[in-house]
Amino acid sequence: MVKKIPLQDDEIIFLNGISGIVGVAKFAKNGHIFIGTPDKEEVVVFLEKKDIIAVSSLNSDPLTKKGIKSLIFLLRDLGTPLVILPENHPTSQRLPMVASCGENVRLDCNITPGTHPEQDILCVCNDLSGVEIKASNDGIELYGPPINFKVEKFHS
Repeated sequence: MVKKIPLQDDEIIFLNGISGIVGVAKFAKNGHIFIGTPDKEEVVVFLEKKDIIAVSSLNSDPLTKKGIKSLIFLLRDLGTPLVILPENHPTSQRLPMVASCGENVRLDCNITPGTHPEQDILCVCNDLSGVEIKASNDGIELYGPPINFKVEKFHS
């Protein structure tokens, strides 16, 4: 099933699961994000205005949405780099949020948070797993089972 959702540069969509939440916003400019890898390299991901940043939290307490908006702001507006942890790193179990960026992001509950340098996959809670998010010029396209979502203004 495909659901096309309009999304403006100053909006964020929250995909709501039972035990987690994903926030998605447009990159809203042509630019890049640096990624630090476990093998001590730095990769640059070049993004276009229509591309997306997706941030996942395996929790849905009242502060989660603020945290997701903050991380998107840090990545998109301040140029904070993403850091990828090595496999089996103990800190990956304590990450409150993880992010992915690009034209396409697959949500998967069977990966370790923070350890995937590929930017087309993102760790999520079980009930959001299997959803795919694709950027489009006027919004996003959601592929997979129907999910609960809400579009809000993104005040950066």
